Amino acid sequence: MKTNITITIDQEIAQKLREETNYSDVINEQMKGYYAVKTCENKEILRTNLTKTKQILKENRKLRREIEAQLLKLDKKDKLFKKSLLSRSKMILEIKKRRAAEQSDHKRVQYYITAEEEADIKLKGGKI
Repeated sequence: MKTNITITIDQEIAQKLREETNYSDVINEQMKGYYAVKTCENKEILRTNLTKTKQILKENRKLRREIEAQLLKLDKKDKLFKKSLLSRSKMILEIKKRRAAEQSDHKRVQYYITAEEEADIKLKGGKI
């Protein structure tokens, strides 16, 4: 369907258009090309945005896996301490027993922290 509209164009262009046999088609083709380029530019912008979004999703998935791994470690530590149900005093006794078993006539082991300090560190979830 075609409609008539009134537009203002330069006189030089108007003279060149009048030389054409069907200048309405010339204008229609030019306008279609103009809007097709706009659509292509929009597609490129959308593709760029899609690429950025995919990269953000990839980074978020990686971060989620790291956080889940940290939560698993914390859950394992919690289960270990809940399972053993060692109080501070019982843990100190266990550490002293383990240290005594590590000592022998041929081997002497020197510790830089006391059994109490080691128990406190373990109870807080730290590593020795």
